[in-house]
Amino acid sequence: MYSKEEVQILNRDFWESFHNYTAFYSRKVGKPIHWMLYKTGIKGLELKFDVDTKQVSVILEVNPRNEEKRFDYFVELDKYRNIINQGFGLSLVWEEQVKLADGKTVTRIYKSLQGCNYHNRNHWNTIFHFIATNMYQLQNNLSDILPVLKENLK
Repeated sequence: MYSKEEVQILNRDFWESFHNYTAFYSRKVGKPIHWMLYKTGIKGLELKFDVDTKQVSVILEVNPRNEEKRFDYFVELDKYRNIINQGFGLSLVWEEQVKLADGKTVTRIYKSLQGCNYHNRNHWNTIFHFIATNMYQLQNNLSDILPVLKENLK
C-alpha cells in the first residue's frame, strides 16, 4: 500500500513517462500527436484515459448534464457506429447508460485492458502501448465525423 505522497509521485511519474512514450509513438506514426481529450468542440463529448490498479481504458464519453441531450448524442453517435468502430473490430464496448461513482449517468464507448496495474512499473510499457494505440485510433475515428457531429448536435 502506498502513502498519499507516494501515490502522487507515482501518478506524476506515470504521466510524465506516458508523455515521453507519446513522443516516441508520434515518430512511429510519422506525425506529432496531440491528444484531443476534452477539446472535441462539443460540450459534453470527451475522450478520456482511465487508468487504475485493475484495468486501463480509453473512453469516448457523453456526459452533458441534460439526460435528453445525452440520449440525443448517443443516437447521433450510433449513426456513425461503423466509423467509430473502424480498426477495433468487435472490441469497442457501447454502453448507453453507465452510473459513475458520483451518481452521474453517462454514455460510454470504450476499450479496456484487464490485469494491468499502473502501480507496477513493469506494466507501464504495456499500458502505454495500449492507451496510445487505442486512443490514437479512437481519436482519428472521431475526428473523421466531428464536423458532422458539431453540425448535427447544435
